[in-house]
Amino acid sequence: MSIRLHMIFDPLCGWCYAVSPLLKRVQAHFLGKLPLVFHPGLLFDQPNIIPPSYREHIIAADQHIATLSGVTFGNTYLDRVRNIGELSYYSVPSATAVMSQADASGSAALRMLEKIQHAHYIDAADISDFQVLSQLAMGLGLSASDFEAAYTRAKADLPALAQMAHRLLRQAGAQGFPSFVLESQGKFQRLNHSVAYQDSTRFIAEIEQAREIAELAAS
Repeated sequence: MSIRLHMIFDPLCGWCYAVSPLLKRVQAHFLGKLPLVFHPGLLFDQPNIIPPSYREHIIAADQHIATLSGVTFGNTYLDRVRNIGELSYYSVPSATAVMSQADASGSAALRMLEKIQHAHYIDAADISDFQVLSQLAMGLGLSASDFEAAYTRAKADLPALAQMAHRLLRQAGAQGFPSFVLESQGKFQRLNHSVAYQDSTRFIAEIEQAREIAELAAS
């Protein structure tokens, strides 16, 4: 039986940050038996200057996300959003860094994503800066040269991976980031993760039900 969990994500998406605790619970529950496949949606596929008039909207959205999910937005990050002279969001570098660590289980990519999210949402680091990303990778035990080589390969593949991400969204009838799609026996099913911000058991139960159906079909 072949079953995988696909996630269409963006490192600069606050709701993707909000599902970080959920992904940890899913991995702990399935104990390596449910590969996690990342797909870069590229929310900001070009550098975008965020005008001051929109920044309070970002802050309000983040406060709502924090209340709903329990994740933390650091004061340094909030100060940066409010006060930095020019706030620019660009998804490609950080998404490339995540995809550079993609492996069969998805665990390495998830660790990279968590590092990047913490750097952005807690430490207010510039995650569009390659040197920042390289330092984060070294914090995971990678050498600078190995990360640079993997990053270069992932960057070349990123446009095709982004196209695949959007095809998967359309195929599953999903929209927005994050989106979760369960692949079972070559079929793709959109999962409803909206309830999981406060109750991860319902999301896990949805996956378990799909697994049981796939096992019956394969028997």
